[in-house]
Amino acid sequence: MSFWQAFIQPTDTSTSNGDIEDIKYHLTRLLESEASLVEIDDRFTELQRSNFRFGIEDVQLLSASLDQTQLALRLERYITHFEPRLTKVLVELGERKENENAIAFSIVAKAKTDQGQKDLIFDSKISLNNLKTLMTEDSYE
Repeated sequence: MSFWQAFIQPTDTSTSNGDIEDIKYHLTRLLESEASLVEIDDRFTELQRSNFRFGIEDVQLLSASLDQTQLALRLERYITHFEPRLTKVLVELGERKENENAIAFSIVAKAKTDQGQKDLIFDSKISLNNLKTLMTEDSYE
């Protein structure tokens, strides 16, 4: 690809789905990653926001030790912290099925895209066996 094609040539702005797919990909990587368990002093705020802390701290322990509300708030904090294109993030946990070792939840948020604000809903599931995340997009529109 030439410099002209990559940076200067006007692109088709009707493909706003690319922004949404990028957010979906980034959220999937966030939910599948496990953050370092090394204790970091709170005074190092930039280090707290760095790739060193990217991911979720021991999701199996979190799901076992926190109640539904606390777990939802923790997931909201991770998403808000590592995905700045999303605002007004709300995580709604679903009921856990007895025969399924997974956390099912919905992420409701507003996304900042090139075409403006969009309302998003991602139905998500984290498998606790292998930390794989399945995420599908719903839309208000």
